[in-house]
Amino acid sequence: MSHQIRPLDWGLLAILTSAWGGSFAMTKVAVTHLDAAWVMALRLSVAALVLAPYARLTGNGPGGAWSKYAWLGFIGHALPFFLITWGTHYVTSGVSGLLMGTIPLFVIAFAHVLLPDEKLNLPKAVGFVLGFAGIVVLIGPENIFAMAMTGDALKGQLAIIAGCFCYAIHGVTAKRLGFDHPLRQTSSVCLAAAAMGLPFALLVSPQGLAGQPPAAFLAVAGLGIVPTALASLLAYRLIERTGPSFVSYANYLVPIFALGLGAALLGEAVSWNAIAALALILTGIAVSRMKY
Repeated sequence: MSHQIRPLDWGLLAILTSAWGGSFAMTKVAVTHLDAAWVMALRLSVAALVLAPYARLTGNGPGGAWSKYAWLGFIGHALPFFLITWGTHYVTSGVSGLLMGTIPLFVIAFAHVLLPDEKLNLPKAVGFVLGFAGIVVLIGPENIFAMAMTGDALKGQLAIIAGCFCYAIHGVTAKRLGFDHPLRQTSSVCLAAAAMGLPFALLVSPQGLAGQPPAAFLAVAGLGIVPTALASLLAYRLIERTGPSFVSYANYLVPIFALGLGAALLGEAVSWNAIAALALILTGIAVSRMKY
């Protein structure tokens, strides 16, 4: 039976959106100095180091279904973190944001096939399409024409799409595989993902940490604590309560949050397309929640 969305769920979604929305600036600083493999491996290691001791102290330490944790760590953390970070080297931020908006569309397709209580209906389909239209309006239709058909830019675009595909698979399979205590599951998944990521980073960039400035490591630490540890904890809790389709709304709201943060803290102007995009996204969310 599907879960009735309550105010607590919207509050958790807002916190999750904020956590993910703050990742872009930190990622930009980190990838300026570090290989994408090291950004992925270090943020996962920081998350594991933050979560595992606290989980152990509360009696919910890592352990248990390691095959499940390894799969979730690979498909939802190590692989997409690397693919998307690597891909952003070769595409503009506008194209990257547009491609990230495909995550909810992938999610509703997978959920329809794999989750009996998340079947696709007309309001949900219309709502998610309106949300994606909001992303297009926000970032600018011109970015569709900026898509490259050859070269490194095309490789970057395909890497980001592949990362989005991984996120969608992760959300749906996490729901199918079931949930343990949120702290146990999140700490175990981050540990498993870090155990995969560190050897990979050492293999592809053995000298990648030498001579790097403190700002790079501070950025990675921030990525590990907020958009990895905290966000993963919230995401698993929300997927368990509401399902992956609801959680995927965050991917439409994150760019809006980033713009709002810039306006509030830096005095940046809010353009007409940002207001129109917000209206489309919120309308899409409202439509998708309609009974049918």
